[in-house]
Amino acid sequence: MDIKTLKCHGSGNDFILIDEITNDYNFSEEDRVEITKNLCDRKMSVGADGVLFVLNSSKGHGRMRIFNADGSEPEMCGNGLRCVGRYVMELVNKKEVLIETMKTVYTVKKVENIFKGVATIEIIIDSVSFEAADLPMISHEHEVSMKKIEKLSDTLLFSAISITNPHLVAIVDEISEGQLQEVGYKANNTPEILPKGVNVNFVKVIDSQNIYVKTYERGVGLTKACGTGMTASVISAVINGKCAMNEEINIFNDGGMIKCTVCNNDKGYFVKFVGNATYQFTGNFKYTKPLPKHPIHYDYDSYKAETECYEKMFLYTREIIKKVL
Repeated sequence: MDIKTLKCHGSGNDFILIDEITNDYNFSEEDRVEITKNLCDRKMSVGADGVLFVLNSSKGHGRMRIFNADGSEPEMCGNGLRCVGRYVMELVNKKEVLIETMKTVYTVKKVENIFKGVATIEIIIDSVSFEAADLPMISHEHEVSMKKIEKLSDTLLFSAISITNPHLVAIVDEISEGQLQEVGYKANNTPEILPKGVNVNFVKVIDSQNIYVKTYERGVGLTKACGTGMTASVISAVINGKCAMNEEINIFNDGGMIKCTVCNNDKGYFVKFVGNATYQFTGNFKYTKPLPKHPIHYDYDSYKAETECYEKMFLYTREIIKKVL
């Protein structure tokens, strides 16, 4: 069976997209896990943080299933959702679509480019919960806000936030990658507190309109960016008085930047989440069992101009960061 793929990314969080709307692949669950583990291996294959399977939906214009590099399936992925949203919009020739995920349906729409030549997508994220049980997290407190979790760290203060995906957020003076790696590993190997694991985010507040976020992603490890992680982080920054409600905030990460506006209404918090959805290149492979090493044949020039535009944006964000960090 010949499989067509599209390499894409949101804020450097990269994925391999497989279209099951126009292609009748009939994958089993075992197929999805095997394909994901193989294609995401950066040493033996094209490499990615995850695979986006795009399917038909009875609730919207398309359905996203995201598998992490280790074969696990998270509830949601903000960066991946932007890529899937763009792909489905182009498929159905609309500027706004509904995309079904594991637990809810999101409105995704095309907006003004965040940078010249960089395709930009907005998502409204309203599935925000502060209940520890929604992570799930075993705690004697209903909500965990700026609290120590002794088994993870004796100095950091964590806030627990679910954006469908589970997150712990710590606001820090300086981001230590080594410390984040250590805390992230502990958080995903302490089932008596976090039975299903968790994403861990370190946030450095630059000023009231700019923050820097780095994430240890469950099932992936340290990643250039995590969409729901950046969302949880900016919510935490706003709630703790570091950034303002109803104002656009720049969120920088190792892969670039996004823009978020945290809002509140009678239903609770919601976030306008704006960032790139960049295509990198296409590829194809013949699916056999077991999959061979280096299975994909690439066309690296298929989206060369688009990739170059994002690279210019990335370099622009690095220049900004040099001045403030």
